[in-house]
Amino acid sequence: MKSQWRLVTTVLALALGACSNGGGGGAAAPAVTQTTTTTPLPETPGEFTYELVFNGCSTGKHKLTTKKAYCDALLNDALNNNCAREMRVENYNRHCTGAQPANPGTLPSMSSARCVVNGMDLKDRTFLDNINPFNPQRRQSFRDMFWDGKKEQGYDILLSSADSYGKARFVLSPALSGTAALGEIQLRQRKNQDSFSVRSGLGSEIRLLVTNYDVEKEVEAVCISDKSFQRPKVDLHRVRCSTQSGEEIIEWDVKSTVEKRIKSSRNKETVIVRLKPATQGSLERIEIEALELDYDKTLKAEGALNEGLEIRYQGRETAKEVAISCAPASK
Repeated sequence: MKSQWRLVTTVLALALGACSNGGGGGAAAPAVTQTTTTTPLPETPGEFTYELVFNGCSTGKHKLTTKKAYCDALLNDALNNNCAREMRVENYNRHCTGAQPANPGTLPSMSSARCVVNGMDLKDRTFLDNINPFNPQRRQSFRDMFWDGKKEQGYDILLSSADSYGKARFVLSPALSGTAALGEIQLRQRKNQDSFSVRSGLGSEIRLLVTNYDVEKEVEAVCISDKSFQRPKVDLHRVRCSTQSGEEIIEWDVKSTVEKRIKSSRNKETVIVRLKPATQGSLERIEIEALELDYDKTLKAEGALNEGLEIRYQGRETAKEVAISCAPASK
């Protein structure tokens, strides 16, 4: 039996102009009160409808027959006219968190890139924290990107401007003479006092995992992009890693995992580089893990070894940023 009841929600618009097509951080429209209509999710198959309006920009009315279709629809910018993105994410977090996989899945043919962000609250929560639908213990956000490859473009991938998990963006840079197209995941927390980033060549999966015990949050962002961006493969037996302290060469057989600690710019951080062989059709991977950043933060980044990998961190206790980059020595 279909269950359908209407929920009238009053939403105060946050800093994101969710009606913008670019998604790259333009000025927000003035905050206005919105009336929206949604259908709660029944436990048995039924009809799921929603129509969300933000500053006059409407998603249109959608009717879905399954919970998965409802959740997928909320994350589809094109289907929703690029409207009410903040409100769609809030509905997704209330009804669908955990319904989607933790990885980006398969890139649709129409997309240049896709990111999924998963956040976990690490602290002991109060009863009110747990029942507040706008403050879920786990936060999940998906974003598909349509990029022409001609100029640098940034896309918000963690969309709540007032969220203690921080703000995350994915920046795509076009290929230039002698350089490949690059993707960079950026995460800023504590009003930009802590900033983390990982950059690698496009065409493969890029991953950033930040555990911040100061704000008691863990955030993982994974982005994939079209394989046509991949560079021609080079010799991977020698890998050069550069820090502010100098360079180190790692040699490996490309058949087994190798791990090496390398020097950072300061003595208190521990930096570990792992080289991983290709498995089950995947490319050879490189992982950089930086421990004890500002004593209470950990950054872990991973990408395709052939595309190179660079991490950066700047925090409130750090006089100079931590920067580490690794790439095949033959590049």
